[in-house]
Amino acid sequence: MKILGSTQYVDLAKQKEPWYQLDVINMWDWGTKSICFQELSGTLISYCLKINTPIDGKSYQSTIVHLINDEMKAEIIKMGYIIK
Repeated sequence: MKILGSTQYVDLAKQKEPWYQLDVINMWDWGTKSICFQELSGTLISYCLKINTPIDGKSYQSTIVHLINDEMKAEIIKMGYIIK
């Protein structure tokens, strides 16, 4: 399973299948539950996981993944993030 980081680019013209991507949670967003963290320069950054489904060559729909499986956890840890 491939999970993309929050800053990785996806070419929507070429992407035909749904993909998973971590997304930074805004510090003022009190409703979105984080699934992992990363410490950068002494600051703890919270992330949620989204599945993005292409609609056409220029847009996609994002849905937050609330439950992650063991394969997802292993991939996120391999990427250097801390699972909560």
